[in-house]
Amino acid sequence: MHITPPFLDARILDGVAVVYLLPHTNVTTFNANGVCIPHILKLLESCRRVDVVWDSYIASSIKESTREKRGKGVRRKVGGPTKVPSNWPDFLRDSTNKEELFQFLSDKVGSNDWPDGKEVFITSGTDVISRGSDHSMPRCDHEEADTRIVVHLKDALDKGCTTCLVRTVDTDVVVILIGKYHSLTSQHQMAAIWVAFGTGKNFMYLDINAICYALGKDRSTALPMFHSFTGCDTTSAFFGKGKKSVWEAWNAYVEVTEAFNNLMNHPYMTVTVNCKEFQLLERFTVIIYNRRATWTL
Repeated sequence: MHITPPFLDARILDGVAVVYLLPHTNVTTFNANGVCIPHILKLLESCRRVDVVWDSYIASSIKESTREKRGKGVRRKVGGPTKVPSNWPDFLRDSTNKEELFQFLSDKVGSNDWPDGKEVFITSGTDVISRGSDHSMPRCDHEEADTRIVVHLKDALDKGCTTCLVRTVDTDVVVILIGKYHSLTSQHQMAAIWVAFGTGKNFMYLDINAICYALGKDRSTALPMFHSFTGCDTTSAFFGKGKKSVWEAWNAYVEVTEAFNNLMNHPYMTVTVNCKEFQLLERFTVIIYNRRATWTL
């Protein structure tokens, strides 16, 4: 969708995406005032609150092993007078580089003077630095910004924001927002949630309210489990089957939605070969490869 509200209450930024997207070719040193702070100031012209949410980096986590598979970048110490590396994507492949960069930017943003009446929240490890607000956010130990963004969105809604936009390039964030939409709007009926997604010619605005209305509550809340089961960062996709194929299989076998939602509501439940959830998922897997298969539970 290419329409967005003219004024937003809050913008919540996937920090890693913003770091990749902001221009850095004319920046010679790690000076946040040259790029990051002007970007936030520009955003504050059309909203009253901006949140920047970073990933955290835990050495022994599953996510860290996924990052290692993507390759290691060149280590470069982050500091104000240090020169910015010419190969920015390669620099950002190193977790230590990113961790230092995010902390550096958080410190700069946290010490900046912001316009009156504007609020800025930026994560710093498990803490959140707030400026221009009379309330603080609690510590959060979420490793990925994907889920921590929802925490910031809920806080914005709890504090009176109505129209909120999340900026990301990560499909996982969109999936999680759709999955949490009905929970959020059950407490905030007037909430309007948008996502600014993608880059360049693939950039678009996604109206999460409209998407969830079209999907219905059951499929919206089941979407994160569907996404995980059919392949995401830490789970392999089915051989030879992309998201379009498995989505068509879901359309052909909507009964599996019950299993997805049960697992969403009870993530630590024991699944055995004889339980209904396993049988529904088994049947769904067969249909992914053969939609004409006949099988009754």
